[in-house]
Amino acid sequence: MKQIINIKKGMAAAWIAASVLCSGAAMAAGNISVEESVQLNAKPAAVWALVGDYNGLYRWHPAVAKSERDDKTRVLTLGNGAQITEMLLSKNEQMHKYTYSITKSPLPVAEYESSISVQPDGQGGSKVTWSSTFNASGATDSDAEGAIRGVYQAGLENLNKLYN
Repeated sequence: MKQIINIKKGMAAAWIAASVLCSGAAMAAGNISVEESVQLNAKPAAVWALVGDYNGLYRWHPAVAKSERDDKTRVLTLGNGAQITEMLLSKNEQMHKYTYSITKSPLPVAEYESSISVQPDGQGGSKVTWSSTFNASGATDSDAEGAIRGVYQAGLENLNKLYN
């Protein structure tokens, strides 16, 4: 009987430990969320031809000077020479969406995962949405959120200039 009780206690302890570990893993997805979008006067397929090119961010984002891609990894070189390494997690051509993570960056973020999508806006144009979750790293949550929001706004404002 004592052995059965010890086994049950051991199972309970394992369940509690697993719950704690899983809740920590859920946090790894990021506690901070940012989402920005822009309406464009162009059909989604046309916008996706530009935005959906995983190695073509330099073609529409003013901060990106160069992009080099090796399979699912891209290295963005910014105008100031800083580099950001990203990993493509998924891409759906039919849904006009891709998701990526940052693996190395001077940005004040960790556990960063982001998606960018192009959808019809219901009026013949497109809506581009760029969103992410992450944790702050080396900065306050507010400063990290502001940095990422600024990155998104700069890119989306340039798309607005290109298509509107």
